[in-house]
Amino acid sequence: RIRREAGSLAMVVLDHETIRSMVPGRFFRDHKGPINSLDFHPTDDAMVTVGDDDTIQMYRTSSGELVKTLYSKKYGCSCVTFTHASQAVLYASKVKQPSKDPKKDHALRYHSLYNNEYIRYFVGHTAQVVNVSMDAVTDEFLTASADGTVRLWDLRTPACNGVIRCATTPCVASDLQGLIFAAATDDGELKLYDARKYGQGPFIDFQVGSVDPGTGKRPRVTCAKFSPDGEGLLCVAGGTMYIIDAFKGDELMRINVGAETGGMGQGKDAAGATGNNLEACWTPDNKCLLSGGADSRVHVWSAVNGSKVATWGARHAGIPSSVRWAPGMMLAASACTEGGCALWIPKAGG
Repeated sequence: RIRREAGSLAMVVLDHETIRSMVPGRFFRDHKGPINSLDFHPTDDAMVTVGDDDTIQMYRTSSGELVKTLYSKKYGCSCVTFTHASQAVLYASKVKQPSKDPKKDHALRYHSLYNNEYIRYFVGHTAQVVNVSMDAVTDEFLTASADGTVRLWDLRTPACNGVIRCATTPCVASDLQGLIFAAATDDGELKLYDARKYGQGPFIDFQVGSVDPGTGKRPRVTCAKFSPDGEGLLCVAGGTMYIIDAFKGDELMRINVGAETGGMGQGKDAAGATGNNLEACWTPDNKCLLSGGADSRVHVWSAVNGSKVATWGARHAGIPSSVRWAPGMMLAASACTEGGCALWIPKAGG
């Protein structure tokens, strides 16, 4: 059994030896197709995965057990995130056969896992939602869509609270302090907003990555995550991870995951020909990053100097396109394009 540490996320003490010892404590094949996203609840022993098979799988992380399987067959599901309640999630639609009403097709769903009922729908986007970010403190959340907008919402009302129009498919991230959020609004462009004064516009903007000589553009950011302490911002663009100083906007380092793991490293990211965007995440101590690789393995990188800390030994059947470290626990998860999900724990005696 895996126990959650009491107190803050910093209670989990990680060292490179422990990280290198991680092995699959459980491996699940409950999805019948690619898993497109997963999330851990920040305080309870719960994990949720959603897949292209239109299923929602809920697990108890303390014991590694499947608790419940639910369905979203009509509209599909993607970009799942827990709300503050461990029995309620928020996710985007992923329709296979579009209707004549794109707003209905791309609505977000606030779903009670306890009684399998929809609490609320959020209608406004007219194309696939690619990113959902829940505020760590309030009931507000952000969504980014291929319709070129970032929208601001509140779980308590179906009305959209605000819209940021972008030049490309955007990406959003909220910090864990509930103070600021980041929005990638154009190729290689990132803007930071005060979460309570977003109507005043960004208070800082900066560039990510280098200009491609062939296109004259910087790479589009497809994943962005603040470090747990709020001081760093991880951006993924074109198969490369960038660590940005969240206060100054300076690039601190870059790691070409595609090249390091045998992938293309451009355009279709470390997922190679599958076209799935690479996802990465921070460890709770702010010192390491997890990512999937084109070699179907999970890789751990130092956020201090960019060096490779570990390549975990077990290999997924597909590309590990979703990765998360569980808050307050010595536990990580990876999910792949072939429907497999692994829970990683330190090897006993390792």
